[in-house]
Amino acid sequence: MKQSPLLTFGSSAFAALPGEEDETNPGIFGKALARWLSGQLRDAGFMTGDVIAEDFGWCVPVEAKSHSLYVACASTDETAERWQVFTFAEGGVMSRLLDKDERAQSVASLFSAVRRCLESSPKVSGLREQGLDTG
Repeated sequence: MKQSPLLTFGSSAFAALPGEEDETNPGIFGKALARWLSGQLRDAGFMTGDVIAEDFGWCVPVEAKSHSLYVACASTDETAERWQVFTFAEGGVMSRLLDKDERAQSVASLFSAVRRCLESSPKVSGLREQGLDTG
């Protein structure tokens, strides 16, 4: 798996939706944020799918040629006002075998787009980047 740095920020604009917590671990939210980011990314020219619940939060699938590409969104506390977001790519075994692995470029491109969406939104405050790609 290739992963971007983590973006953290504050926002009260992405309230927990009714029943959302039933699809993730207790106290983990992010469905409204994932839906918003999906729309922002579509506006920026990315092809996105329906958001997916995972135990750690919500993922936005993004179309990529030879691998699976996602934006992961999750609350960092139960107030649903502190958030973390990162991009990651999985799969692409054949392209790696053929020495044509494009996962790092896809993750970096998507990460830049996500960062621009967050930076340009008045809904977001205190945006910070932390961590490096280790995979």
